[in-house]
Amino acid sequence: MGSEPDRLCALLLEEIERHAGVFTAREPEPSQLRAVLHALRGSAALAGQHDLSLVLAQLGARLRQGDRAAAPAVRQLLDGVRARLKAGLSALATAWPEPPPGLSPSRVDDRYRAEYLSAMRERLVELEEAANSAMASEEILKRAYRTVHAMKGAATSVGDDTTAWYCHGVEARLKAANALEGSWLEELAEQRMLIGLFVEDPEQALSTLRVRASGAPAVDPEAPPATKSVRPSRPPLEDEGNPEDLSLPVRGSTLDRFLERLELMDLVHEELTGAADVARQMAQHMRDMRESLLSALRQIGPARPWGAPASALQRVETTARSLGVSAGNAERGAQLFRRNAELVRARSREMRTDLSSLRRTSVGWLFARVANAAERLAAGQGRLVEVKLVGSEIPIDRRVAERLLDPVLQLARNAVAHGIAAPDERVQAGKPAAGTLLLEAQRIGDWLRIIVEDDGRGVDVEKIRELAFPAGASAARASEGAQDDELLSLLFVPGLTTQPGADLLAGRGVGLDLARDALRRLGGAIRLGNRAGGGLTATLEVPSERGVLDVVWVTAAEQEFALPVSFTGQLQRLPVDGPAASLASCLGLRTDRAPALALELSIHGVQRISIGIENVGKVEETHIRPIPRLVAVTGPYAGAVLRSDGSLRLVLDAAVLAAGAWAQASASA
Repeated sequence: MGSEPDRLCALLLEEIERHAGVFTAREPEPSQLRAVLHALRGSAALAGQHDLSLVLAQLGARLRQGDRAAAPAVRQLLDGVRARLKAGLSALATAWPEPPPGLSPSRVDDRYRAEYLSAMRERLVELEEAANSAMASEEILKRAYRTVHAMKGAATSVGDDTTAWYCHGVEARLKAANALEGSWLEELAEQRMLIGLFVEDPEQALSTLRVRASGAPAVDPEAPPATKSVRPSRPPLEDEGNPEDLSLPVRGSTLDRFLERLELMDLVHEELTGAADVARQMAQHMRDMRESLLSALRQIGPARPWGAPASALQRVETTARSLGVSAGNAERGAQLFRRNAELVRARSREMRTDLSSLRRTSVGWLFARVANAAERLAAGQGRLVEVKLVGSEIPIDRRVAERLLDPVLQLARNAVAHGIAAPDERVQAGKPAAGTLLLEAQRIGDWLRIIVEDDGRGVDVEKIRELAFPAGASAARASEGAQDDELLSLLFVPGLTTQPGADLLAGRGVGLDLARDALRRLGGAIRLGNRAGGGLTATLEVPSERGVLDVVWVTAAEQEFALPVSFTGQLQRLPVDGPAASLASCLGLRTDRAPALALELSIHGVQRISIGIENVGKVEETHIRPIPRLVAVTGPYAGAVLRSDGSLRLVLDAAVLAAGAWAQASASA
């Protein structure tokens, strides 16, 4: 018996032969031909012939649009595929980067095109900045991989399958690249230019790749070389006629820089507030000194021949009066400092609100793109999916929505690739033929919760248990005793995947890792859980305004940490009823001081648990800064906060901390 791929290719050939009567007819009936293409798309994807599946999807779209040349193209393509499969070859003779026969530029919906082009151009700038940065080669490679992965997701979400196909190949090249060899950096520059060509002129990009594959010279000697830098052109203004209504395009990164500069105003507010406190303390100190001098004068009494000299008493009285005046001046200075501090803070908030309004959108912006991509991906796999949307009207910062697109799309892609089975398999399992994908948004204070849930197979935790030790994710003993939630968290480990092969949907074992990385950069967190009755639930929580949230300061091992207030519950003195774990122990910090207080962690979908802390500080609004990956993996950290004294403090990832606290509590039970 042949290998599994050979067997699947044989089944694909049988499927093609079974439908040959339709596509070889002199004038095939369009609806029948579309049905055949739909069936063959799923079979081709199942057999690992993803390029063929992509071309069949494009031909089906051409048939729906009434393109008369599509039917002959279908026959020509499938005749060639039949001949190759009968000869024991792959379905198509081409391999990336040569475009498969019949691949044509995808048409992006006009509703999404302008935003899509703007986002892709920004990603191209990110690639260029990464390549030209002074970072270590390994870090450049990681950043480039993450950016290309995001570009593939963005292209998939709007139906630009051609660009997604090319980005998928670049992604594979970057994954196989050796950071210690310099050649990949030169190739990255060329790949960036070619991706840019796909974004700006996909037809020219495909033509360039085909000419390269054939080894023939370019037909048009005046055409620009394939490696010429593609500079994004300025999109046309919507209305050039009325200067009063003129709208100017502003890059999101420019708004980000303005918002980052507003953080300096927040530091000025803190410094002015501190100066006000110092001035007020000085005023009180001078008032105390004045009262002490006046009390001494009262005890001494009036000047007498045998008593203190009159001149000395006068100097004391003068000093007391001066202290009173100085105390009053210091008090007025403190009030002035505080008024200016509040004025700076108010203006900062107004400016931040105005800038944020420039990029305000709703969760529906995000959900529409993910739903569209999920339905198209499912159709390409021969599966039926009903997408349900809840909370689409909730407002959200556009940059947060843009950064959430890739992780949410990755989760939807996983639901299609790993969870929702083919209709006949679902029916046999007693489920409806069409799977359900739920996209739900909830607003909780300053936080946004996104839930991505499917009713598919769920995740085989025993399979993860088997893979965990070989992948280096945990020791064998820990793997054997791990609970389901702990094992599901291992899916975020790079390279750990239950999918046997990689395709445009999933299988590299890096998508969830990149999704968690994107959430951490937003100051958020992600959790996975198997759904009762089958399926998987992913919960994402991020600040609704990019990088801005309220935190409470907690102390462990004499170190200060920020904890998002939205994830906290009651504060009590130890001991408390119920499970508790020392924060210092959870962070791996040594200390001789025993925790005095217990702060409850309140995480959606996780049983409540308390952490022991030494002290608790004030609650304040802060700006979360991203932290290097090497710092993030050393503990449950989601970001950092820059304090007014210039020091950095780490922000705790409440979801990961809760999991660690439960592990500590279970071990000590």
